[in-house]
Amino acid sequence: MDQTLARAAARRAQVADAEADSLLLALHYADLNAAVEPPAGGEIVPGIERLRVYGGEGCPAIAEFCAQEFGWRLGMSGGAAAAYLGEALALRHRFPKTLAQVLAGNAEAWKARWIARTCLSLSLEAARIVDDKVNAIIDTLSLSRLRVFVKAAKMQADPDKAKADADQYARQHGVWLGQSNDHGTKSLVARTAAGDAIRFDAAVEELAEILAEEGDTGTHQQRRARAVGLLADPALALGLREHGRSKARRTAAQSARPTDSTCATARPSRDEYDIGDDGARAAGGPRQPVDGLLAGITSRNRSRGLGHAPHTFYVHISQEALASGEGIVRVEGMGPMLVSQLKGLIASEAVALKPVIDLREHLSVNAYEIPDRMREWVKLRYPTPMEPWATGETTSFADIDHAVPYDKNGPPGQTSTKNLLPVTRTPHRAKTHGGLRNVILPDGSVEWTTPRGARYLVDHNGTHYIGQVDLITGELISPPRPRWKASRHLKSVEPASGGD
Repeated sequence: MDQTLARAAARRAQVADAEADSLLLALHYADLNAAVEPPAGGEIVPGIERLRVYGGEGCPAIAEFCAQEFGWRLGMSGGAAAAYLGEALALRHRFPKTLAQVLAGNAEAWKARWIARTCLSLSLEAARIVDDKVNAIIDTLSLSRLRVFVKAAKMQADPDKAKADADQYARQHGVWLGQSNDHGTKSLVARTAAGDAIRFDAAVEELAEILAEEGDTGTHQQRRARAVGLLADPALALGLREHGRSKARRTAAQSARPTDSTCATARPSRDEYDIGDDGARAAGGPRQPVDGLLAGITSRNRSRGLGHAPHTFYVHISQEALASGEGIVRVEGMGPMLVSQLKGLIASEAVALKPVIDLREHLSVNAYEIPDRMREWVKLRYPTPMEPWATGETTSFADIDHAVPYDKNGPPGQTSTKNLLPVTRTPHRAKTHGGLRNVILPDGSVEWTTPRGARYLVDHNGTHYIGQVDLITGELISPPRPRWKASRHLKSVEPASGGD
């Protein structure tokens, strides 16, 4: 066992050494791209490559498009590569003592990069102060403790900026929908004035209590989550709240009645949203199930033209799943889910079905501008940007690239769904001004060739490195090798039977 632990530690040290070497290679690559080629003819046009400072104050600028070539070769997006190069440059120019600890084997590169990233907005002077305070303890603290220490060091290094950051953070109000989701759920984060947050919480709590009173058997937090969903339909939430309050008033009035049987028993007036008695009779009992109550309120609201704000779900579903009611569907913005979860998603909606967009049908126009219907087609055909190692989903704000550049003197129909791709802005600019090339293949996959001759294939399975090609002939001159070394110290993953 001791030998196994020693081997594991030795492997971890090798990984740390390799990560340190990667930082040095990133720095060398950045140095090789410290200038930008002047544009052909010397004309400055929008979108051409620029020098960018990625690592913060005190770092040298590098050619903007070089991060894309670097990142794609390492299996990361251009944005992630720009951040990596910036962190390496920041360590050399802003945190030299921390970088020295990494190269000496006394600190792990990923922690050093995290410090550089966290302190990106600091001045060079403040960054050097943080460097002095943290370089010797990087590997003696857990990440959680290091976070606290670095935060304190940043405040000491530049207290005025710390106060300004705190004030700015306090003003950063907004509502954000989480990108990740598990089993058909999403997170929702709101940051607003304290009074508004307290009142919203009180509204959520009131609805959760009414749901419990009407028979919702979920936990307290589950009812609160359901209440948030009800608030998305203000009329429904108002109807449920008025129902609950009206019921509470009747209960209080009944409790206050004299017990004398000769006393009149006038029925309290009913609120216009109170459908409890009607619902109770329909349900065959004194208490209406909560789902029936909500359905009754929704029905009444719809008859008055009230309900959810209109929104659109894009659902990708196979004929088999549609016929059987079972299987997997993909909902734009939410990812894959079960058909049963889809039913829950739209069960309370007033659904208006739109014509199916047949992605086998190709559209074209005789203009450079792309109509909205074609943009929608491209977004549905390609749910993620069709560039190497793309992150996120294709949004309505994505650039749409003419794979074969549009020629105003060319033939009609150049703006066609057969010639359009969703891409992010930097690869789009690099293709227009930086020598990047792409071509759409017959099966809809896309082949990219970088200015250095690296070729990639992007298809529905992801990104595949093809190898190095001759930029003149297009012939493959260097086939791909495994991205990671295949040899292993231990040849089996089977459970050990004993010994080391």
